[in-house]
Amino acid sequence: MTTRTGANQLVGRESELDELTAAFENAREGHGYLVTLIGEPGIGKTRLTQELLLTASKRQAITAVGTCYEGTTTPPYWAWIQLIRSLLTKPTDAILRALKPRAAVMAETVPEIKGLFPNTAVLSEVETGQARFRLFEAITKFLCEVAEYKPIVLVLDDLHWADQSTLDLIEYAVREFSSKPILVVGSYRDTELGRRHPLSDSLAKIARTTDFKRILLRGLDLDEVTRMVHTTVNESTSPELIAEIHERTEGNPFFVTEVVATLTKEAENRGGDFDALRFKIPEGVREAIGIRLNKLSDECNEILRTAAVIGREFDFSLLIMLNSERSEEDQLTLIEEAVAVGTVREVEGSRDHYEFAHALIQQTLIEELTTGRRVRAHARVVTAMEQLYAEHLSDHASDLLHHCTEGLVSEQKIVNYAQLAGDQATALYATREARAYYEQALQALGDDSDVIQRAEILANIGLGELLTLNYPHTQRGWDHVADAFKIYDEMEDHKSAVTLLRQARGFRPIWLHSREAVYSRALEMVEPSSTDAGYLLVQHAGALRFEEMDHDGAAAALDRALEIAIDSGNKRLETRVLLGLADNGGPDGDAEGAADLRRRAAVLAQETDQPIEEASARRAVLTQLISEVDAGDALRNIEEVLELERLFGFDTSIIFEQLRIAIIGGDLANIPYFADLVDRDHDDDSVHRILAGLALWHLEDTSELDERFAEAHDESQFAQTLWQRASNASFLSLVAWSTGRADDAMKAAVVAHSFLEMPKIISEIEAFARVAISISAIMTGNEVEAAEQRRHLVDGPISIAGTTYYFAGDRILAALANTAGLLDEATVHFEDALNFTSDPSYRVEAAWTCHDYAKLLIERASAQGRSAESAQHLNKARELISTGLAVAREIGTKPLENKFTTLQEQADSFGLTRNTRPDGLTNREVDVLRLICDGLSNQQIADELVITLSTTASHVANILGKTASSNRTEAAAYAIRQGLADA
Repeated sequence: MTTRTGANQLVGRESELDELTAAFENAREGHGYLVTLIGEPGIGKTRLTQELLLTASKRQAITAVGTCYEGTTTPPYWAWIQLIRSLLTKPTDAILRALKPRAAVMAETVPEIKGLFPNTAVLSEVETGQARFRLFEAITKFLCEVAEYKPIVLVLDDLHWADQSTLDLIEYAVREFSSKPILVVGSYRDTELGRRHPLSDSLAKIARTTDFKRILLRGLDLDEVTRMVHTTVNESTSPELIAEIHERTEGNPFFVTEVVATLTKEAENRGGDFDALRFKIPEGVREAIGIRLNKLSDECNEILRTAAVIGREFDFSLLIMLNSERSEEDQLTLIEEAVAVGTVREVEGSRDHYEFAHALIQQTLIEELTTGRRVRAHARVVTAMEQLYAEHLSDHASDLLHHCTEGLVSEQKIVNYAQLAGDQATALYATREARAYYEQALQALGDDSDVIQRAEILANIGLGELLTLNYPHTQRGWDHVADAFKIYDEMEDHKSAVTLLRQARGFRPIWLHSREAVYSRALEMVEPSSTDAGYLLVQHAGALRFEEMDHDGAAAALDRALEIAIDSGNKRLETRVLLGLADNGGPDGDAEGAADLRRRAAVLAQETDQPIEEASARRAVLTQLISEVDAGDALRNIEEVLELERLFGFDTSIIFEQLRIAIIGGDLANIPYFADLVDRDHDDDSVHRILAGLALWHLEDTSELDERFAEAHDESQFAQTLWQRASNASFLSLVAWSTGRADDAMKAAVVAHSFLEMPKIISEIEAFARVAISISAIMTGNEVEAAEQRRHLVDGPISIAGTTYYFAGDRILAALANTAGLLDEATVHFEDALNFTSDPSYRVEAAWTCHDYAKLLIERASAQGRSAESAQHLNKARELISTGLAVAREIGTKPLENKFTTLQEQADSFGLTRNTRPDGLTNREVDVLRLICDGLSNQQIADELVITLSTTASHVANILGKTASSNRTEAAAYAIRQGLADA
């Protein structure tokens, strides 16, 4: 058997390469795109991207590669840092021009940029969320501007190991690249991903807003393995041996390559002859790698094992220090031996840096070390790194921490490097990664540790938790902040104590308790007229209102803060005060006044470069518009605001808003995705969970509904904040109303009554309680209670809809009036509710309003007996049933559709009042038919009747079916024959 040398053809991936090339060509035309390559280790993801990069380079594209590494050995954004460094290796004029206006921002992440632009201005200090957004915007705009010069191909390898910040930037960048000549290729192992993996979540979010292509790589088939063997071996290997290679390797290209390399070496050692019968195929890929490594010298293997402990990528200077018994020249020779056989390769653009050709090679070498040798090797790496990088340890903090964790070092050293890694991540605005590092530092702290260091770590953990944790876990963040504050107070370090509280933001005050006393103490530490006092007063007001139920005390604190802001001319503080005043209910509980305050705050925030405050103000105004006035534009704009908040890192309540919006608009296709996020990321938040239960009920999924109700009931009784207890009671009752669970509504009412008996509550808590009590009265037929609650709610200053999820407040008032026997008032309320839900954005609520109104009319007709009035009521009911049923079918909610079918059967059971229209046409369908006769299109009919286009289409389809018409012309002729329209 003779062998070929240098054969390195890409076998069995022609179609996948064609797909990648087509994506590149599409991107070159200005259609930015994301392609993901998916498969097990060794399946050929990296090899495929290498071919793409070669093709792209030949076509004058700019290419760059970034790789993610396992564990926490690299700082946040590492793959992006590698990409940018690659572009800066030999920067063109176009790259430098694009970089210059963004150098100051990007230099925080890629320090080498400072060398290119030494006179870069110092950035103004802004909040973490704003700085994070600034960084994302700078990087994406830099790449977009470079792409105007030449197309770009970016490869992000091993995304299953990516940190959250890297993934967040990918999500943002892919959207920004959609109209640019930029192709992003990401590879990952599907064997590493589960439902809760961060990459799974990121890809799901990208899929909701951007089209991208997934290319799934599986093992090569027998013919492809045969070709692969024959590209290396000239003489045909026996089909039996190739079949065995295929079966054993399952067509994994890396495994096949290792086996063929061993086969080839065997043949070369025999002068070209090869005994196929005696050749043993390795049992697994790691055994195959081991066979390859065994072909290297013992000295080479020894030095590679040391390099493997350092990491997938290693600094040759560090390797020299760890093998001081060998000369530098000898070690270089040994590394070159490994490079020659493709085990190790030089890192492009980095002097004296190497990397293992595949992660499996590094892992195989590490596993050859005993635990004792491996632990000691990591400790030696720490010592060597401390010497080599003594002047810039912070740049290597995460790597040092990894080796400390794996090696035999002191706990204090782990604390120090974990804190340093946290500080580095904080400087990069990677809040989640920073929090994880600080938590590791806290865990390693001993009882006799430095008190100030403990306070610093507690403070940093708390600040991160307040930004990133959901209810009820966000309380843990406040508790950590309070513990740090107490230490600073005891040490009489009032400056650090006050600074800490001013930084403690991102949370919603309704979620927390035990804050009022802390802010009271902090206010004693500052000058009463200082801006510090102003900011603390705003935060103290939130604690007073939502923790102490002290509206007046909160108002007084905010008034004082406003005086300080105006006297000092501090517009940033004034913005915060306006938002605080709005949160406190506006002037005299006026909802519109609160909206005006938020609009003023949004303008001020924009003028003073406070995008976080601007987004907060805009979101609150839009939420109010959705619940009270006009959903159309507000719903479109709020998605933009929610995306901004997510970029700031404030994920805590975004999914709640998205779920509410999906329910109100009948966007049932996205309900399972949102509900899954709730159950994954908010599994301890019963309000989120019960709302998800309502959403899933509309899709006939009641699998966990009992559990969700039980959780909400427990929280309504035992949650640590009154707001959470009240909101749970309100949500519990609303979902019980929709799903027909009167017992649960009664339980919620019992709890709600206890709130009304309290000596002091704020208006929102009262509204929550009265909604819960009202629904119980409606479902149990309690006339007295219904009349009482309607009296309180009908003229209330707080929108009923705004207290929970979006629904027509008039619908609950109508149901209360009907229960109380106020039939005329009920009709008026239902008509108002129909008017409110005529906006196409309220599809689900429109259907429910039609259902409840039709039910009332049928009950009234039944009580009246045979009469002209009862016939009128039934005809009206049929109209409502027809409209509501069309909406229910349009959005795909079978449970609601079934409710309409039941009502339809009830209406049809009254023989004396059967529909007098021909062929079962409803009045609404007759209205549509007449407009068809007038030559109006579906869109024109929808506009004329103020209904959705899809509802119009449903009516037209019903008309064609009932009249046996093939088209609109035949339907018009039918209408004329029946006297429904003029000829």
